[in-house]
Amino acid sequence: MMATGERADECGQLYEGVSLSFQEINRANVSSLRCMASVRFGWISQLCWSPGGDKLALGGGDGIAIYVRGFGGAPTLRLRAQAGPVKDIAFSPDGKLLAAGSADMTIALYRLAGARASLAQTLRGHSGSVEALAFSPDGSVLASAGADKAIRLWSVGAGEQSQALSGHTDEVTSLCFAYDSRRLYSAGRDGMIRGWDTEARIAPEVIGRHDDWIRRIVLRPGHAALASASRDMMICLWSLGEGAGPQSWLAHPDGVDALAFSPDGALLASGGRDHAVRIWDVESTRALTVLSAHRRPVLALEFNPAGTMLASGAGDNQVMVWAVA
Repeated sequence: MMATGERADECGQLYEGVSLSFQEINRANVSSLRCMASVRFGWISQLCWSPGGDKLALGGGDGIAIYVRGFGGAPTLRLRAQAGPVKDIAFSPDGKLLAAGSADMTIALYRLAGARASLAQTLRGHSGSVEALAFSPDGSVLASAGADKAIRLWSVGAGEQSQALSGHTDEVTSLCFAYDSRRLYSAGRDGMIRGWDTEARIAPEVIGRHDDWIRRIVLRPGHAALASASRDMMICLWSLGEGAGPQSWLAHPDGVDALAFSPDGALLASGGRDHAVRIWDVESTRALTVLSAHRRPVLALEFNPAGTMLASGAGDNQVMVWAVA
């Protein structure tokens, strides 16, 4: 397996239909993960799969690249409607929109149709770099946040800001919605994780805190829990209900930059400043395998919706797709 140094340029390309032969990644086979394809993509900040799994979007200093029904070589689409680097990207739940937050303080909304894309709207309201985006599960709201410490809620249909939420004392770096589309969670450089009721407009709840900058929070599928990654080298798993306190464990020397749950919530992939991708059994917090092909900090991770592929992006300008053949 490519856990101990197989070179990224030895990976091939993936085309439509190839992924049908891949197994769902699980506890039993995760140690057999291999890099199936890789591309170079400038400075990468984030990547995400479309809800249908047919598109993989990459965002970074070179704008946005989208691969449709395949991965490797030249992208199907290149998008660059913003003046600054793209800091975060997110697909709408129906896959018809792609939002991109930029260092130029704007949010671009692209309309997608098959292998075509067009700029639908540019949202303005932030006074600093837009670092985090999240669509509500019902698709009606887009949340954005960033260097101005504010969280802004946008009506997707109207393309207008509906609320501004304040509470963080430093840059907000990550956002995720609960499955009910009402609860929103945020984290930032102040080390705080906050929970917001977007309908009641009450003071935010403090979910937890880290000793340093929180780089990423992700909701655990099928559970009332979220995981957080921090520069304090820890991963924490927070219960969003009553009772149990957080599970926390030392994950990566020098800090954790990226997190992604498998679709069934059983596995958690993490990326860090040690250039490694580690995959954890969530219940036991035991590391099941380490993927060590990247040569710089791993900054972005996401499983595809079928759970058969894991995409990773790093500061070595490489994006890799991993699978069990």
